[in-house]
Amino acid sequence: MKRANIVKEAKITHVVVSALLLLSGVFFIAWPELYSASVRWLVGANFIVMGGVRVLGYFANDLYRLAFQYDLAVGGLSVILGVLILICPADVLETLPYVIGVFVILDGLLKLQTAFDAKAFGMKQWIGLLISAALLGACGIVVLIGTSEWNRIILVGVALIADGAENIWNTMATVRVRTKKKDRFEDLL
Repeated sequence: MKRANIVKEAKITHVVVSALLLLSGVFFIAWPELYSASVRWLVGANFIVMGGVRVLGYFANDLYRLAFQYDLAVGGLSVILGVLILICPADVLETLPYVIGVFVILDGLLKLQTAFDAKAFGMKQWIGLLISAALLGACGIVVLIGTSEWNRIILVGVALIADGAENIWNTMATVRVRTKKKDRFEDLL
């Protein structure tokens, strides 16, 4: 398979998985009263799938290597968190907002670094990436300092929506596919 096709597939898959993360956030906001075992399975499975996709994305080798540069570590963390969410059901409902909050803060901080790297490459979108990463980190902080359990569940939904949307924006803005120039000999034929 050509490298350009691998990068395109990684980009599309990353966007789809990020959209699922966003939809998980919508689920939290729309039905906060369903905060139960089904939420555990939804979030745990989503984190495992997202982590697997992010690990694979790390090896996609896009042109600037910006969108996927931290995906080996973040993907591995996502898989570990997903498995822990699934195997520790008694504690997960109490600790899930804290886990999601810390995860979103970490993802926001790493995306801040990506924004500065995009600036170094001369990408015009770097300021938008910087602002969205800062807002993402702020969402994670708000989840951690949320007041009541009900509000915290909704805040987790907002943080998941923000993380999914930021992942989509970051991927669309930074992933570039290398185009192979024709060999000069081919031009002569």
